[in-house]
Amino acid sequence: MSVGAQVWKHIIPTVNPVLHRKPPMAVPAPPSDHQQNEPALALMQQLFFPRATLRRTSVLLAAADEPSKASALGEKIAVSLAQLSGGMVGIIYSASSVQRNPWEGKGLPAGFGRGLWQMYSSRLAERVWQIPVTLLGHEPNDKGGSTNDRLKELRSSFDYFLLSAAISDCEMPTLCNLCEAAVLVLTANVTRREAAVNAKEQLLRQGVTLLGTVLDQRTMPIPDSIYRRL
Repeated sequence: MSVGAQVWKHIIPTVNPVLHRKPPMAVPAPPSDHQQNEPALALMQQLFFPRATLRRTSVLLAAADEPSKASALGEKIAVSLAQLSGGMVGIIYSASSVQRNPWEGKGLPAGFGRGLWQMYSSRLAERVWQIPVTLLGHEPNDKGGSTNDRLKELRSSFDYFLLSAAISDCEMPTLCNLCEAAVLVLTANVTRREAAVNAKEQLLRQGVTLLGTVLDQRTMPIPDSIYRRL
């Protein structure tokens, strides 16, 4: 899978992302030249560590349309992030972004205490966990405890969060409120211009800082080594 990214704008973040309240970790050393050739790793660096003094902790992958699935790309970015930073990475997908819900049929416990998120999440790699968005979608009077309590528990367990949803998913507003910034995911030769523009406008209406676009499944008619020099 080939991935390219185009940055629309960079900002120095002055806001504190909702999902992150830990003391800041040091920005990891940049990948080697060889590692930078890996698309997912290079994109991860651009999203989470764009500069030596800047570190983001929660980024949303927003798919512009139904064919633009961002879950596979999200897993690659999350694994690269965990390997480079050494921190815990939580992936929160919308319900439509996953093929199988490991938490389906499980009710929330009477109290969402420390470590209970593991009962409802699946481990994808070392220090990478897939967390069900359903843990964030209950009201304070539900038996699973308040959303703030569950967010507090997740913040105490994870250093980084990668969120993923399609622009039409009902969970998109919730994930927009949780992220520090977002990137729009398009599929080459599939996503229509109107769909991309509409998705961009919806994200901006949500007040999300839009970093740029990721063009997935792009084909390169010339060798990659030459393409990178253009």
